[in-house]
Amino acid sequence: MPYRLLPDVALADIAFEAESSTTAGLFESSGRAITDIMVDRKTLVPRVKRKVELEAGDIDRLLYDFLTEIIILKDVDSLLFKIFSVKTDGNHLSAELKGERINRVHHKLRNDVKAVTMHMFGVRRTGKKWAATVVLDI
Repeated sequence: MPYRLLPDVALADIAFEAESSTTAGLFESSGRAITDIMVDRKTLVPRVKRKVELEAGDIDRLLYDFLTEIIILKDVDSLLFKIFSVKTDGNHLSAELKGERINRVHHKLRNDVKAVTMHMFGVRRTGKKWAATVVLDI
């Protein structure tokens, strides 16, 4: 299970928990989760590529910044992504995102995510898995 929604965390928010055996996989699962909250990913076609390069002081901030970048690309460039290819090295992230411009006729839009919140936000290592809890303002 790369991610699962967490119901009843807050009334105006949607929460999810993502997990993977690697940090790169955790970022990819989180990217898929935030996109599934915004749109039915099955309706997206990977026509457009975007590269994302980020640095942060720790993995928590790196994930926060990565998810925020996905929201910014949605708001500024009207892009939603289906495929997330992420590489992480310590506090650096390099990603290639593939998706397409929002088409209100073709895409099954769900929620307009406005921001990642710090409420309950965190990345943790449990045994051999990485996990993250994320609450999104909608």
